[in-house]
Amino acid sequence: MAMDQSERVERAALLHDIGKLVLRANPERKTHSVAGQDFLRQFAGPEDADILRAVSHHHGSDIKQVQDPADISYLVYEADNLAAGSDRRPIEEGSNGFSAQMPLMNVFNVFGGQQSKQAFYLRPLREDAASQYPQPSDTVRADVSAYQKLYQELETNFRRRSPFLMQSNELLRVLEALLSYVPSSTALAEAGDISLYDHLRLTAAYATAMYRYFAEHGITDYRAAVTGTQAKAYREEPMYLLVSGDLSGIQQFIYTIPSKGALKGLRGRSVYLEILLEHVVDEILDACALSRSSLLYTGGGQFYLLLANTAKTVDILQQLSERINDWLIAHFSSRLYLAIGWTPCRADEFLGEGTREAFRRVNEILADKKLHRYSAQQLRQLFSPTGPGNKTQDAARECAVCHTSASDLVPYPANPEIEACPFCAGLYSFGERILERDILCVSETATLGSVPLPGLTREAFLVAASLADVQERTIPLTRLYVKNKELTGESLATHLWLGDYAVRDATGHVLEMDALAASSSGISSTGDIARLGVLRADVDDLGAAFLAGFPERYTTLTRMAALSRQLSLFFKHDINALCRGEVNGIGEQDYKKFSLFHTPKKEARNVHIIYAGGDDVFLIGSWDDILELAVDLYRTLKRFTGDKLHFSAGVGLFKSHHPVADMARQTGILEAAAKAMPGKDSLSLFGISDDALRLETYHWQDFIDKVCGEKLQFLQTHFCFAHETGSDEKRLPLGKTGLYRLLALLGTKGPVQLARFAYLLARMDPGARASENHRKTYQEVRQTLYGWYRREKDRQELLTATELILYGLREKGEPSR
Repeated sequence: MAMDQSERVERAALLHDIGKLVLRANPERKTHSVAGQDFLRQFAGPEDADILRAVSHHHGSDIKQVQDPADISYLVYEADNLAAGSDRRPIEEGSNGFSAQMPLMNVFNVFGGQQSKQAFYLRPLREDAASQYPQPSDTVRADVSAYQKLYQELETNFRRRSPFLMQSNELLRVLEALLSYVPSSTALAEAGDISLYDHLRLTAAYATAMYRYFAEHGITDYRAAVTGTQAKAYREEPMYLLVSGDLSGIQQFIYTIPSKGALKGLRGRSVYLEILLEHVVDEILDACALSRSSLLYTGGGQFYLLLANTAKTVDILQQLSERINDWLIAHFSSRLYLAIGWTPCRADEFLGEGTREAFRRVNEILADKKLHRYSAQQLRQLFSPTGPGNKTQDAARECAVCHTSASDLVPYPANPEIEACPFCAGLYSFGERILERDILCVSETATLGSVPLPGLTREAFLVAASLADVQERTIPLTRLYVKNKELTGESLATHLWLGDYAVRDATGHVLEMDALAASSSGISSTGDIARLGVLRADVDDLGAAFLAGFPERYTTLTRMAALSRQLSLFFKHDINALCRGEVNGIGEQDYKKFSLFHTPKKEARNVHIIYAGGDDVFLIGSWDDILELAVDLYRTLKRFTGDKLHFSAGVGLFKSHHPVADMARQTGILEAAAKAMPGKDSLSLFGISDDALRLETYHWQDFIDKVCGEKLQFLQTHFCFAHETGSDEKRLPLGKTGLYRLLALLGTKGPVQLARFAYLLARMDPGARASENHRKTYQEVRQTLYGWYRREKDRQELLTATELILYGLREKGEPSR
């Protein structure tokens, strides 16, 4: 199918700098513009001459040679300048000031005040490869051989299907895989932190928006608009729309499930909301006849788009906002709401400090939309007893999951003894299928196992499918989403990174909550309590940092989009590797998984990712693996961002049959307590009591170094616990009864309690007949524990360390004391 003019503009923009990879892999005395044209010519037809011309004429010295004022080369030229963040420099690669050995620098180098110097290896981006974390820039160099491997893979992809015949989303998939760690600029004087992939997709976003704006206003003299006397005026014209969407009600929607079959219910609801947002984005883009190159970011219930400021675009956004929320009211009443806001922007706003102002404006519009959610017609529907959001045909019957009245109830698949509405039952079945299938299909036709989705002009349906289902076309398709894998040759497919790790048993079955709780290992294989750990974590002050993190000269739309994509990769891609126990990235071998008790454990963590996206996570697993993985995540995020960002977290410990909604609620209280600490950057966790919520909150380094590295390690090195048989030449014997006595006294203070604590220490005296080693150990225990008890901070840390020891020793099924 032939491309229309908008697609040709986008295709030229997506390919305009491909010569940078070609030239670095095959050094010649030519410019990258000419190298790109020569490379692409072998895949082009006669009808593609305008695209090739744009590739070879997108710099100032070349654009003057283009005679036709309506040539798309002018659009690509201007979009390239905007995506680069400044007017094109006259220096070309290969001239003085450029180095082909320059790697991609970390976008966090210039973030958050003090500059750092970190860089990435020149590698492709794939799920089956190790994660890549930035390294000191003086240890990383790009070389011709690495470029040649990427070039050969690009050529192989283009021979399989010509880049002029691919649909845009298919081309974006190829470019992301191969160019995510290729620097766009290798100028020694520049930041060098924008990947060639990010530069190409932002150039395409600017170019297509510019084309749409010019088309609506009847402007065909592109030369005058971007290089002539009118160029300055057009840069000050609000030609662009910065669009944002925010989905409210996510947490309540995800956690409203029964405990039986909780994992599948949680996974189904989490992935459903993820795809719901992706689907809404694609509905907007399809209606605007655009590809996902115009998508700046999606994740964490939010999205940002760069569109043309045209009457058609605004009409589409208004219609879709109304239509989607009508659909959400009909299916979920007021429990889910999608706010969509937009603000007109000038090109020159995106080249400096104005970028922050544009994001501030659109965020304020979103906040106002969430305060004034519904139109008058929608409010009438919500308050009408017969409205679509108040279906009460049979008020005596309600869904046992979401508790809405429904005339149609079916047995809930996880527990046929209760009845649920078809939507809740469908979400559970969807969660069951998604654990085994990697392709998510959207269709206009309902099929077995599908769940509804909204649309701009029609209702759609979502179903999880296998590759065989797709290849056999057993499901009528509108679009495909493929998670964490490339589906080459399928032009309908959109590749998504998704944090979806789930631990399985030896037979390949996913562990349910009971088995997950029982999988903890603690201090020994014979001890340890069966408890679930629940982790909720969120990056601290990300919104403020996002708007104010870059110095003015680096505050461009491209850099902010690149930063968003890097964070999304961490929380949707790298987190899977961390759950597999892979704390070392490419070129690393010095990092070790965190261990509470320094005991041998299997490589993979016993955890399930329930939700990970944007800047926050929700994980469930065995209690010790959750605590250890929380530390791994914290440490790795610090490495990933050059210590510029950190997160605060809550970790709750629960019995496996505890209601999931209450797990989420209580862990949310813990997370809020961590956020309330001065400077945030903290962890809040449960005490050992199962009867009441008790917070123990620490800054991360205090928990790692003081609670675990000092107090817990001291207890382990100086005491021989009940599970350890035989004599120990150095350590003192201490049973669980003694540990509980120690715990009780650590939770109190005052002169009387101090005397009781001293008495407890005296009872640990091994006596005059004990060995010299035991006597020496006792003296260390008495002096150290007594000193810690007298200092409140140390006493609290010792209390938590003692609790962790007890959790690691208590036998399965043993009650709390």
